[in-house]
Amino acid sequence: MGTQILTSSLKTLEVLAALADEPRGVGASELARRTGGSRGYVHRQLVTLCAGGWAEQTEEGTYRLSLRVSRLSEAAFTQAGLGHRAIALMEELAGVVHETVSLAVLDGDSARIVQRVEVDRLLRVDARIEARMPISDTASGRVLTAWALPHDLAALREAGVATAGDDELERIRLDGYAISLPNQLEPTVAVAAPVFDARRRVMAALSVVGPMARFDAESAAAATVGCAARVTRITSGHK
Repeated sequence: MGTQILTSSLKTLEVLAALADEPRGVGASELARRTGGSRGYVHRQLVTLCAGGWAEQTEEGTYRLSLRVSRLSEAAFTQAGLGHRAIALMEELAGVVHETVSLAVLDGDSARIVQRVEVDRLLRVDARIEARMPISDTASGRVLTAWALPHDLAALREAGVATAGDDELERIRLDGYAISLPNQLEPTVAVAAPVFDARRRVMAALSVVGPMARFDAESAAAATVGCAARVTRITSGHK
């Protein structure tokens, strides 16, 4: 006889998945209708998820996922080896632009590099794996916030995290990519494009970075966007 399944845990995970389908938040009654449970039982599950830090209640009384859930997608990205599966495409892009190519995910209040491909050049950009970058002025951070779910972006801002303004984020979405802001401490420039999951939610930013003296980020934008679209086919399960 196999190990008994905890049906209560399955129900809680079902509520968690239902919350993921509602970017603006949802009430307990509506969640109960969608999951087939009683309102009281679903409410207890929501309270449990909030106590564990996986969900939060809004001022309007609805419920939504917390930013802690983003760590699950990040872990899934790493454990599924998606970074390694995408590395051939990153190497191809690095060969075209002759600069460092990185893949970064949103981790709390910063963008964190999870994969990187370098080119053999005398003047290199230091973009170590696990390095963290601010999200307000870096190309990867601006991409991750431009395509973030509205409540995730709002939560970052409510926590005091600096982000690009709404007009700038809208322009990035229209362009399909972001370019880093000038930084006197680091004479480099980067261009980044979004990588999406199967639900068309941003899960990573693919970037190319190089010294300002030689790297034209605008010229590399088309190649970066194209490569990000090909990586999306991997991350969304459409090889």
